[in-house]
Amino acid sequence: MYGSSFLFPALSLLAAVSAAPLDETWLQPRDSPVSALFHKRYTPSPSDSNFTSNYPGASTTPPTNSLPAAWVEKLKSITLPGVSVSNPNNGYPQYANGESGGDQTICSFTYACTTKEDLFDPPANTLALSFDDGPTNFSPSLYDFLAKNNIASAATHFMIGGNILSAPTTMQDAVKAGGHIAVHTWSHPYMTTLSNEEILGELGWTMQIISDLNGGRIPKYWRPPFGDVDNRVRAIAKGVFGLETVVWNADSADWSIGSNAQYTLQSVGSMMDGFIAQNKSKGLMILEHELNDNTIGVFMTAYPKMVSSGWQVKNVADAYGMEWYVNSGKGNTDTVTTMSVAANTLAVMNSTSAESSTSAASASTTSGSAVSASTTSTSGSSGKASAVSGSATKASAAATSASAAAANNSATSSASALVSLGNSAYLLAVVGLVSAVLL
Repeated sequence: MYGSSFLFPALSLLAAVSAAPLDETWLQPRDSPVSALFHKRYTPSPSDSNFTSNYPGASTTPPTNSLPAAWVEKLKSITLPGVSVSNPNNGYPQYANGESGGDQTICSFTYACTTKEDLFDPPANTLALSFDDGPTNFSPSLYDFLAKNNIASAATHFMIGGNILSAPTTMQDAVKAGGHIAVHTWSHPYMTTLSNEEILGELGWTMQIISDLNGGRIPKYWRPPFGDVDNRVRAIAKGVFGLETVVWNADSADWSIGSNAQYTLQSVGSMMDGFIAQNKSKGLMILEHELNDNTIGVFMTAYPKMVSSGWQVKNVADAYGMEWYVNSGKGNTDTVTTMSVAANTLAVMNSTSAESSTSAASASTTSGSAVSASTTSTSGSSGKASAVSGSATKASAAATSASAAAANNSATSSASALVSLGNSAYLLAVVGLVSAVLL
């Protein structure tokens, strides 16, 4: 009797030691606000004929009725600064009662105001390399250049959600090459002119599509289109989604080539040379784009000079020594905690798709509705002017629900597989020890 009672816990402990531990670096407690926001869901695939129906239309701010309840509830739980919605005023937002955008309460980056949490001055000797407005038809040439120079992982791509919807595999090509993917909103609007709920849609849905197409990795960084951000927008980005606001300390003006006679390939190239030649006591965060051949060509010409001048070229996350994504470590190959930005949404799937919509915490059945929309796609450049790119996209969908049997299967194959690998052996050991004491 005593032998068996001690043998059981001994074997249990042996199993615990030999089991491959689960990397719990990014696991969130079940009562964590973050855990309530992110759940596992069916992952749409670009090869699915219904792929676009999982998201809002490509070129307009997602409608408020497309917002998952978890986002809205999280927004209600945070305290926002007393900053009003702005009026665009040709790219220079105006605030109520004549308040100055440069006031610390508002702190609009358009008026050169930054906060201590903004990322814009990298460490000394460091050039934080980033490109806005992808993916575009011109992006592949940039990705090829980065790969050939072994710096694909040294670039952050601030991508537009609507552009990803139109070219999902191009976005995935950037990931496969090793690129770091971040948020540039869904439709490239002036963010300070939007309501709180509209800001949710612009950020959340872009995070969702990036996560869906990048192995569940949830973006940690975002850059405001036109640099239009203030304390209200910052608070929503960070308070709801945990996003770090990234701006810049040097504007290449590459986005103006071809639309403003003042900016030519030669003049922009000379401006880039000046940035690269500056003192390295402060790092560089140059605003660049993968918008067209001109913007990409400017970088290709400048890159050898960056290297020869001694700059350490890194992506935004690495430049600051931070993690790449919310739920994984550095790079695109580290362990990912299963989450989903949209929480209780269920995609519309064709007959070949496998239904799986379970909570990562409880493996319970979830259901939701997709969004119907019909739009034409445009995307602007960052800075004070915009350029048009994209294609027309139509999306429509109907809500579906997962059956109890599907939920049980999902619980077994997903939640149990993930949790039991690292935890079941330890649980077994605990049970064994308790048994030993009782026996």
